[in-house]
Amino acid sequence: MARGPADLWNSLVGPPMRAWERIPIRVQGRITVALPLVAVVISAALALNGNLTRAAIETDIQRKFEMTAALGNLSSLMVNAETGMRGFLLTGQPEFLEPFGQATQQLPGALAGLSALTDDEPGERPREEMSGRLRELETLTGQQMADLSFQQQFVARGGSPNDPEIRRHLEYGKGLMDRIRAEVGDFQAQERALLDDRIDEINAIRVRDYVSVALALVAALATRFLAWFLFRRGILRRVDRLTTCLRDRREGTPSALVAPTKRDQMGQLEREVHEVLRT
Repeated sequence: MARGPADLWNSLVGPPMRAWERIPIRVQGRITVALPLVAVVISAALALNGNLTRAAIETDIQRKFEMTAALGNLSSLMVNAETGMRGFLLTGQPEFLEPFGQATQQLPGALAGLSALTDDEPGERPREEMSGRLRELETLTGQQMADLSFQQQFVARGGSPNDPEIRRHLEYGKGLMDRIRAEVGDFQAQERALLDDRIDEINAIRVRDYVSVALALVAALATRFLAWFLFRRGILRRVDRLTTCLRDRREGTPSALVAPTKRDQMGQLEREVHEVLRT
């Protein structure tokens, strides 16, 4: 024989509800109060986790902007130093050496700043790759500054800017500068790629937060309905049954009260009413 929706519902809900009715009323009250709080706690935990993760990613995004700017500053220092030295070789005027002097003073700090930013890179593999690129840049910039210093000293000792030795060093310096530009460009491209990944992560977290809010709302409504349903089945139905029995007794209408089986406060009241109805 086919089972109707009501029979199916009773077969599903009946066993857990009978187990629920065996729970003392004090415990039932605590459960019905705690159920709506579950959604709130879950939502708060998801929000906290999302905020912490987002803060860490935003910090890394800021670091990548700083890294890109620091790499650009390093490239500018080296380009200006090379350009200034060429101007000095062509004119012999000391003011053209100012960019070289600035690079000499600022280069250690620029490299130290890049090293600090590299050490803060999250992820062992990206950090190792960046450290390798930075070591290569340190080597190239050191060689370039040493070569520029040789050119300055060569001319300062009376050497001619047209000397073949200077020309060889100019060609060597140009090769170094090309390599420095290439390394800086690759370094910046790597940072931009990582930056895109972080932005994707931020967007994914934003979508997850929206979904979490929606799920938390659904969970809150569901747990609120469940709490109301359990309260109604566990307390209101028993109160209504007692009220109906007492009203029927007062009106002289026969009424049957199920013998109480629970030992909670409501069960004590049911036993008292049951004794009254039996007399």
